[in-house]
Amino acid sequence: MHERRIKGLIAIFLLLAIIPFIIFFSNSFIKYKVPAFSDQDDSKLTVEVVHHNNTGGIYFVKPGTNANQLLQMAGFAGVVQDDFTLETGMKLKVNAHGTKYVSVEEIGNSRRLALGIKIDLNCATKDDLLLIPGLGEITVNNILKLRNGKNGFKNMDELMEIEGIKDKKLAKLKQYLYIKKQ
Repeated sequence: MHERRIKGLIAIFLLLAIIPFIIFFSNSFIKYKVPAFSDQDDSKLTVEVVHHNNTGGIYFVKPGTNANQLLQMAGFAGVVQDDFTLETGMKLKVNAHGTKYVSVEEIGNSRRLALGIKIDLNCATKDDLLLIPGLGEITVNNILKLRNGKNGFKNMDELMEIEGIKDKKLAKLKQYLYIKKQ
């Protein structure tokens, strides 16, 4: 009886020792789907194209791409009269009368953060700032109070005037925020 228990325990331990190897080697044979936004990186521009009926999408294009090139890739007919070079964070709204008339806006701050695009500290709302990891309501209120008192920030280091923001936290915030040059 005692011998049967020992044999059973040995069998269980061997099985537990083999399972990690099976998992490790089986992962190399499993096909996986490429995740969304996997082609997004620092060497590409992120631009949103929206049709008048609110259909469209996010596009990742090479720097130097102009509006006509992107709109043709997106399947819109026609040509923008006054072509221009695209920048990260642009939102192109195509009207119902074709692509000759395109309005240019910025992608909304919550969408920018979700796409990994920095937002302008001087334009961010309370709700935008609350989306940033590490910022709570008290810190956000202090940021907005300081921003209003200074009539806008000149550089990111001014955030260190706020209690609780030191070098380490400032470095993390710089991943999400920037100050637009006037």
